[in-house]
Amino acid sequence: MVNSGDTTQVNLTCAAEPTLALGAVAAVTYTAADGEFVFYDVADGIYTLMVSADGYLTAGPILATVANGSIVNLSVSMVQDARTYNGTISGMIQDQNGTAVAGCFVGLYQVTSTGETHVDTLAATTKTNNQGMYLFGGVTAGQYLVKAKMEQ
Repeated sequence: MVNSGDTTQVNLTCAAEPTLALGAVAAVTYTAADGEFVFYDVADGIYTLMVSADGYLTAGPILATVANGSIVNLSVSMVQDARTYNGTISGMIQDQNGTAVAGCFVGLYQVTSTGETHVDTLAATTKTNNQGMYLFGGVTAGQYLVKAKMEQ
């Protein structure tokens, strides 16, 4: 019996329970270029599948039950992690004399092409700081064009 304010020491011995192999990795595989993946010679049982890829949020857990040597077909969708693989575009705007231009309007245009036709779509705007510098953050992969316009 332990009373309030008492301290009691109890020695515990922990032993692995062989029937509860929680967290044990049964197999690891990688996808082919088209995203297809396969696990071979998997014993009957219930498995938890976790899927990860650079630049994507981890998918899972996905339960898969293998019974009597069955084939289990799974389709996994992954969501691109917006916190990764975004870049920045930055620079400095100077006049013809090499002097930094403060307060200059700067537009970031995403360039898309269809055949020989190029379309510039305004993606973001900013103004230069006192040192003539600008910065666009969170820019996703693609081709961009920066245009500056000095106020008259």
